[in-house]
Amino acid sequence: MTESDAAYTPGGTTFGVVGTGAMGSGIAGSMLRAGYRVVVCDTRREAVDPMVAAGAGAAVDLADLAARCEVVAVTVLDDKQVSSVVGALLDDPGRIETIIVSSTVLPETVIKLGERAAEAGVAFVDAPVSGGAEKSALGTLTVLVGAGDADMKRCSPIFDAIGSIVFHVGPVGAGSAGKLVNNLLAMGQYVVQVEAMQLAGAYGISEDAAVEFITVSAGDSHGIRTWGRYDRLRTTHTLAGTPAMYEMTAKDLRYAALAGSQRNVTLPITVMLAEIIGPKLIARDALLASRGGIRPEKLCRVCGQELAYPFLATGAHPQCRLAGPATPTDGGDRVSDV
Repeated sequence: MTESDAAYTPGGTTFGVVGTGAMGSGIAGSMLRAGYRVVVCDTRREAVDPMVAAGAGAAVDLADLAARCEVVAVTVLDDKQVSSVVGALLDDPGRIETIIVSSTVLPETVIKLGERAAEAGVAFVDAPVSGGAEKSALGTLTVLVGAGDADMKRCSPIFDAIGSIVFHVGPVGAGSAGKLVNNLLAMGQYVVQVEAMQLAGAYGISEDAAVEFITVSAGDSHGIRTWGRYDRLRTTHTLAGTPAMYEMTAKDLRYAALAGSQRNVTLPITVMLAEIIGPKLIARDALLASRGGIRPEKLCRVCGQELAYPFLATGAHPQCRLAGPATPTDGGDRVSDV
């Protein structure tokens, strides 16, 4: 193996992160714990300062980041931001050898960026993640990688640092497609679950009671086992209560429908879900507000996500108890304001 083919191990790699929101900050923190030198870049100083306090360096701009890092992970919001950031990095790559895109974007977007990266002599990897801010902070994300075999091998130590499960699903673009498949199922199920809870409530069945029988019936799912999690994420987000919050929720469903159309696959149910999810969640949040806001929820001691009513006594989801030892989560109340 030549030096240029060597894996990105902690001792020889400076790792950059563009976008230190919930996911990016978790990834940066995991890389710091794994022993990597980490440099972060974000337009918001309040997003950078906690990472600097944890031991990361701060880049003044993308050119400064490129001059200091061999690998850069991009964890910004959407296609437009990813294209802008990656384009700027490729215009002035500095020391960058590999760019990893971990945002949720269209597969065609990363395919085109990968082609441009190849022209610039920079390796390009498509590696979105799943598991939310909780698993990002713990370094237990699921990583869906779209890359060539050599790039996958070289970046494997990085993926092992940020995730507990890593899938090499295909070439560049396959990772983003896999993430859209996952998010389509997650958000599609959630819309149906919200309607199911409306139906239950109309007949005097509490949400706790519904969750209790659903988790031992055919309707069981991860979303039901962590019921209340999406309410918390939505009502504690910096965009809580704004149109942008509901637009962001619908984005991945629209991306899934568009990604399908780009490969001549028609997804009419996905299109419908993208249209109705915003109004459904606006109504859901109004209901929560009428109840006095979301209640403090117990958290699973293993995954750190909401622990639905049937699992309170054990302190962990059934699947988490089987997964291994507890992670550093106290499992206590998480109180959120509306």
